Amino acid sequence: MAKVALDLTKMDALADEAAERGLRAALGEAEFILKDDMLNRPGTGELYGNHRASAPGEPPAPDTNTLRANTNADTVIRRDGEDHVGSVVANTAYAKALELGTERMAARPYLSKLRGEKAAQLWLAFKNGAKSA
Repeated sequence: MAKVALDLTKMDALADEAAERGLRAALGEAEFILKDDMLNRPGTGELYGNHRASAPGEPPAPDTNTLRANTNADTVIRRDGEDHVGSVVANTAYAKALELGTERMAARPYLSKLRGEKAAQLWLAFKNGAKSA
């Protein structure tokens, strides 16, 4: 009979590496989805000069492309207890107002749509990224 010994420390390290690869792949996919799709759609709302705004509930329509240019996947993966945590950051003064809305403007969500309508696409990117070595 053969004896099999498992080094759990090495297995944990391999699992952590795979989780980080998967998370980086999902974050890259999220950035791509936002920049290439969600923040690149023409608006269907009101016309303000030469800019057609997005309608309430739609992702923000491009105008100056500042939001699009400043929305990026953070390349630093952090640990929160047992979890690996990554983020996509929209680094403009008005990003939060667009995402959540204000007293004078209905929300134009884009980041939160990643959790809903794009979740399957992000999960696939995670799985494929975790498998690659």
